[in-house]
Amino acid sequence: MTPQRLAIAREVLVQDHPTAAEVYEAVRDRFPTMGLATVYATLNVMVERGLLRPLAFESAVRFDANVTPHANLICTACGRITDYDGCDDVLRTLRDRAATDAGFELEQQRLDLYGRCAGCMAMDVSASDRGQSHSPIA
Repeated sequence: MTPQRLAIAREVLVQDHPTAAEVYEAVRDRFPTMGLATVYATLNVMVERGLLRPLAFESAVRFDANVTPHANLICTACGRITDYDGCDDVLRTLRDRAATDAGFELEQQRLDLYGRCAGCMAMDVSASDRGQSHSPIA
């Protein structure tokens, strides 16, 4: 374990679902000779060892340090991704039904729920009080 790998691992834990580029930007001041390829290689090793889960989106692959079953709450306004662990019962039911009804053994799952986070909803209420609108991020 090198200091560079430790810094990369720390950033994945500190940041909220970062991309490889975001991790690279966060560690390159401390390790100016480290390349983006090192970040990708380290993240890939962490994925292979089950320490991270890659989340492919249209715009980028983000890395999730929470590898336990959960839902990703994705804000359609600001793009923030929040882990929601309060759905174990739903995920268990889906696994059981897939096995029983379809004869399908689930190896892993990804549940993404899209909507608006509390911060963006509060901003919408505040903006409408001032006669403005909050437009979603493209």
